[in-house]
Amino acid sequence: MIYQNLEFSIADLLLLWRGIQWTLLVWSLSMIFGISLGFVLALIRHARIPLLAQFVVVFVETFRNSPLLIQLFLVFYGLPLVTPFAPGPAEAAIFTVSINTAAFTVVNLVAALDAVPRGQWQAASSFGLSYRQSMLFVILPQAIRTAIPPTMNLAITQLQTTSLVSIIGVTDLTRSGLVLYTRTLKPFIIWPVIGLIYFILAKILSLLASRVERRLQTKNAWFQSAA
Repeated sequence: MIYQNLEFSIADLLLLWRGIQWTLLVWSLSMIFGISLGFVLALIRHARIPLLAQFVVVFVETFRNSPLLIQLFLVFYGLPLVTPFAPGPAEAAIFTVSINTAAFTVVNLVAALDAVPRGQWQAASSFGLSYRQSMLFVILPQAIRTAIPPTMNLAITQLQTTSLVSIIGVTDLTRSGLVLYTRTLKPFIIWPVIGLIYFILAKILSLLASRVERRLQTKNAWFQSAA
């Protein structure tokens, strides 16, 4: 009996570890793909490229103002009905959370680009820089510095949001908790542990975000004093 209890505990820990791995995998890939896509779309939106800029606005408003759960259902259950694309649970989760992350990234980066003083554009133009050169060498470095804190906050939010991917069958941390609850029928043990793991992961990201923000504030203060 003691051996069986020990084996059961090890199995539980392995299940939780697998769930953590899937949660971090979905989250990390979604952040990479989502931020990359959002970066490109933000540049299109800021440049006001005809038709494409309007498409970006529709894209952002659609995915930023609709529930992620509905988006997951549409991708996982809906796409196979109307397209040849039939994603598995993990692929659907990564794709959907990436699109959702991209929508919020566009908002953050466009706001950061708009926050760069107009005088920076004028100064770059006075040196004979083209729009592309001005954006690449003058505007973007400042905008990215401004966009980092809200992007870090977005990363924390999306980490918690990934708990929804368990609905479509991804064996993430939340679904691992559901399996353990079904097996043990001990909700006041299982779910506090799951919540604590999410809290620890989010706290690590929060501390990292605070450290990055402090370093950015120090650099900004140094640049301002040097100017």
